[in-house]
Amino acid sequence: MQRLAEIPFPEVERIARTGRALVILPVGVVEEHGAHLPLGLDSFAAEVYAEAAAPHLEEKGYEVAIAPTISYGVARAAIDFPGTLSLEPETLRALVVDIGRSLARHRLHRLVILNGHRDLSHMKALDEARAMLIEEKTAQVLCVGFTNDPDLTAACYREGVPELSRSVRPDREGHGGEWETSLALYSFPDLVKQKIAATLEPNFNYDVDAFRGETQDYWSLSGGRGYFGSPQSGSAETGKKIVAIRGRNIAQVILHAWGPAK
Repeated sequence: MQRLAEIPFPEVERIARTGRALVILPVGVVEEHGAHLPLGLDSFAAEVYAEAAAPHLEEKGYEVAIAPTISYGVARAAIDFPGTLSLEPETLRALVVDIGRSLARHRLHRLVILNGHRDLSHMKALDEARAMLIEEKTAQVLCVGFTNDPDLTAACYREGVPELSRSVRPDREGHGGEWETSLALYSFPDLVKQKIAATLEPNFNYDVDAFRGETQDYWSLSGGRGYFGSPQSGSAETGKKIVAIRGRNIAQVILHAWGPAK
């Protein structure tokens, strides 16, 4: 696995020449995740899952390069919380298309957009970018992680994870709750306000349909708390398992779509 921004151009040329190059583009956002988690969690999560998926892909012959993360996205649901930043969907779409075209110019024609942020307009913009790049025959492009396809999202992020839950209501775990807190405690513990997390009472009493359908903003839905579920139930041990499972899941989705490298 290589990080595209950390290698010199001859190495990029070598990777492209193999014909087995696969670029993963992590995408996240700057958005609140409760008083205990960093605003950049979705971006950091996408990077963590890209690193976890890469070895599985390399076992199947791919030369994996991780592109610099897009850390801005559409975050309208949480815009009332200080620090949340949001792009217009067309801005995000254009950015991804331009990156895909640049990669293709250098014979990097397989692009996986690994999205760590669940927002309907955000996911739609990524899917539109994917469709544009495919339609103009620029590259093979696949969206994984949080996507507009619920089954694909479940295959990446849900399969094998709910049974790890220590929460008494795993069906109510969501944004800033047990799973994201666990991921952070394992992958970037220095950025977690652990003393604050220990004081946060579970937030199970919210409108799940409004949360999933984004018909209400996060401030209203959470009563200003910014999280859904039980942050106290999170643990680094659970986070380690989540990273391993989701990394494998994501790699399997990619391999199912494209097969091993040829």
